[in-house]
Amino acid sequence: MTNENSYTELWLDIQVWLYKSKLGIRGKIMYLWKVDLLVEDFKSGKVSQKEEFKYMLLFTIAMAFASDPVMYIGSSYNYYDTIGSALMLGISIFGVYYCYKINSSGDNRDFIARIMCIGLPVMIRVLAVMFPILIVGMTLETAFLYPESLGEEIVESTPIQVVIISVFVAAYYWYLSIKIKAVSFKNG
Repeated sequence: MTNENSYTELWLDIQVWLYKSKLGIRGKIMYLWKVDLLVEDFKSGKVSQKEEFKYMLLFTIAMAFASDPVMYIGSSYNYYDTIGSALMLGISIFGVYYCYKINSSGDNRDFIARIMCIGLPVMIRVLAVMFPILIVGMTLETAFLYPESLGEEIVESTPIQVVIISVFVAAYYWYLSIKIKAVSFKNG
């Protein structure tokens, strides 16, 4: 067996696993490798809002896993970082799902476009509020709870930081869902 055949068989095994784990779409498997088939489905109008949601959810999970290790290059990683990462992933999964449910209970149109386009200015607003609060919170936390860490070069995550960041991630999805509802319920 050549390497190419073994890769093909491995990919088929992965697709069968995805299908059995309820990631199948209308009796077919999500296209995670064969982009041209997905493009053809889009061209022929075969990709529903529910299918788009599945891709968006999987994309969100993949980006969380891909970006998390990058945030800690050159710094220490403690168990609060692990807890924070798990919380952000869970909140993000729930947030995307909640936004999808809001959109689908309205006009059930343009989910991906709405979550991406509306999500950008929502993120900017949430970050504009988050950074000053985070800076003040971290300064107060360091001054009063961890004064011995003031001279240290390596700063480790703390439970308060995990809570503050988790609250802001949740606030992002809550605010995003309000704006998606405003668009999908045109009279509401």
